Amino acid sequence: MEIYNWQTKEWPHFIYEVNDVENELYIIIEKFGLLTGMLKAMPEEMQMDTILDIIVSEAIKTSEIEGELLSRIDVMSSVRNNLD
Repeated sequence: MEIYNWQTKEWPHFIYEVNDVENELYIIIEKFGLLTGMLKAMPEEMQMDTILDIIVSEAIKTSEIEGELLSRIDVMSSVRNNLD
């Protein structure tokens, strides 16, 4: 069973060693750089649609972790309204 950070007894007061998470941070930074590069290669309108899709997907995944199922259409509408 996967344990989320908010399910640990240390939540929200974490103690960690940078050396223990350094490799994971480098991996995240590298992936972010690749994503940024791909976005910059897209036409501007496509960039916004892609960013919006990422935001919506992450919001839905987060809600699922919390046991709530959201409609993709409703989340998309809410995100669009808050970006304007």
